[in-house]
Amino acid sequence: MIEVVRESLTLPGGEIVVVRPAPGAEVPFDEVGDELLPPYWAELWPSGIALAQAVRAVPAGTRVLELGCGLGLPALAAARAGAEVLATDLSTTAITLVRRSAALNGLPLRAEALSWTDPALPAVDLVLGADLLYGHRNVVELLEVLPRLAPQVWLTDPGRPLAAEFLAAARTTWTAIRRPTTQDGVALHRLTRRTT
Repeated sequence: MIEVVRESLTLPGGEIVVVRPAPGAEVPFDEVGDELLPPYWAELWPSGIALAQAVRAVPAGTRVLELGCGLGLPALAAARAGAEVLATDLSTTAITLVRRSAALNGLPLRAEALSWTDPALPAVDLVLGADLLYGHRNVVELLEVLPRLAPQVWLTDPGRPLAAEFLAAARTTWTAIRRPTTQDGVALHRLTRRTT
């Protein structure tokens, strides 16, 4: 197992402690199918912090799914707000650390190593995603799966070029509202599925 540290963050609703790889710890690439993926999940990125700050507005009892959760900060914050949370990521190591963070904070949430295209993902009230639009395949897959998962989606993005492509295509199915966040350059996109 990799060496880990505890990092404390103050968010609306209180402090959350996240278990993460220690600075300088060697984190192996994740083997996913026939690909090796860099462990991008091992960092607390500004988009994840911004999304964790935003979820204070999620009503208690809301069924929430975080896709590509990494260290799971938004999922932890949603659980702290009283949501019923499932955090998912392809990395089994990331999921192990999310579970440790949840236990450390006394937060009830489920965390599973699942792809966001997995048919086993349940329908929920709200999908969360932080900085997911970094590859064209991600854009295509998210456009396909999000409508079956939830009527509401909250995505934070640091201004990646593919975000504009995703949002333009999503507007055929979703109404999108863009909000600035406290994290420099990061925007929150709230998508609501159109009913007609």
